[in-house]
Amino acid sequence: MGGTAARILGPVAWSVPVLIVAQAAMIGQTFYGSSSLIALHGSTGNLTFLLAVATLGLAWVARRSGVALLLTLVTVLLLFVQIGSGYLGHRTGIALASSAHITLGVLVTGVSSAAAMRCTSERRRA
Repeated sequence: MGGTAARILGPVAWSVPVLIVAQAAMIGQTFYGSSSLIALHGSTGNLTFLLAVATLGLAWVARRSGVALLLTLVTVLLLFVQIGSGYLGHRTGIALASSAHITLGVLVTGVSSAAAMRCTSERRRA
């Protein structure tokens, strides 16, 4: 199982930051009147969270370093807060939650990219 986990870890890990950037593009389109993408933005966020959890599990099974595991764990935790702030801002209209959601999105993009880079570079060394 460790060999399979190591093989698929890189693509799964990279899917997280790619989907986050896609979500940013989706929500950007709503500023120009395409409100139909808001539900897709949320659904993609939930999928992104599941993929981040899968990345953490795969990194564990593939026996990645402590740094890789820490980065993937932080990604999962940040996405948990990210989803919560997104729902809070959307459903209640609290501006602070929405502004935190955007800022967290930028942060989680960087952390998830670092996690993906670490998982991929360790895979190449193996």
